[in-house]
Amino acid sequence: MRKLRILVMIGTRPEAIKLAPVVLALQRESAVRVTVCLSGQHPTMAHDALTSFGIAPDVELALDRAATTAGARFTGLHRAISAFLDRLPQDRIVVQGDTSTALAGALAAFHAGVPVAHVEAGLRTGNLAGPWPEEGYRRMIAPIADLHFAPTEWARQNLLAEGIAPDRVHLTGNTVVDALIGIRAAISRSADTSLRLDAWQRGLSDGKPIVLVTLHRRESHGSVLTGIAMALRDLAEEFRDHAFVLPVHPNPAVSGSIRSVLADQPNVRLLDPLGYEDFVYLMSLASLIVTDSGGVQEEAPTFGVPILVVRNESERAEAIAAGFAQLTGTDPDRILSAGRKILARGGRAELRGKANPFGDGTAAKRIAALLLSRRDATVPTGEPVIVSQSGRPVKQPRFAQ
Repeated sequence: MRKLRILVMIGTRPEAIKLAPVVLALQRESAVRVTVCLSGQHPTMAHDALTSFGIAPDVELALDRAATTAGARFTGLHRAISAFLDRLPQDRIVVQGDTSTALAGALAAFHAGVPVAHVEAGLRTGNLAGPWPEEGYRRMIAPIADLHFAPTEWARQNLLAEGIAPDRVHLTGNTVVDALIGIRAAISRSADTSLRLDAWQRGLSDGKPIVLVTLHRRESHGSVLTGIAMALRDLAEEFRDHAFVLPVHPNPAVSGSIRSVLADQPNVRLLDPLGYEDFVYLMSLASLIVTDSGGVQEEAPTFGVPILVVRNESERAEAIAAGFAQLTGTDPDRILSAGRKILARGGRAELRGKANPFGDGTAAKRIAALLLSRRDATVPTGEPVIVSQSGRPVKQPRFAQ
């Protein structure tokens, strides 16, 4: 029997982290030939994240770096992925989340007649403007995909409410838990890595409790991000016995606001972007995490770390309902007040023993089994049909491609 050809599309670091466990699970299946493709969206960060899991991409697409708008970049992604599918046909494409790569990959597969599996399907805020463009992208992927891997029951119910057939929606858990467990185990197995990381974090924190901060959301650029940074500066000034560690996103719209406000605060450490192994280690030690990242909201519960979500909406309602996350919005006073309360009572102690709402670390194994069980899936190819005013179906010719 011919091997099932599965293309795994990866564009960003979060996609690499969340799809790495799926790739590893598929590589263990003798009936599968998996191809890992980096789209070129964030090539360096995605490549480095894959390296943390011992994965090398099979294909790296080249994009036009002169494209400056979201639309132009998306067009380039779609064109590059479509050309690749023409060169190397696939039986199935796997996309993750709500990035430009995920939507471009789904649309390219749709045009090529290739079934689409969507990992981390069903996240919704209900607001197309937040997060933008992610909320729109993930809604557009849903009607294209024939397999929807929902990380939580809440996400599954969102898809069912949108009319997705129940037999196409599968509750798998979130693959980020698989990734975290794998990275943590790898650190524990290596005495050299453990010693390196311990020495590194002690140098960063001077032995103080750590407040880990990540900020990057496009909708916060400008005065909103500056206001968040000012709240962090005031919190750091009040809690000088804590080290505030902030890996700064390379986007100048982020780094400019952050550095202009926080660069001179003595207990704030502004770092270049971290490798995933280093970031996981810091996260596991943190007393508090302040973030606008969707992925970090899913990762922190594995380590029992409280999270302040500095956004106006969150598609990770499970973290809030379970008590791990608090949605502060972007108002500086609310951020300062919430951070003050958590640090004053000792940070993470109150979360010990709480169940992780995002799964048990076996999501990738479930996804691989489901992909194999649907190896004969096809995209409908019949002539499109509309209904005339008389009620009789009328065939319509296809447009030339």
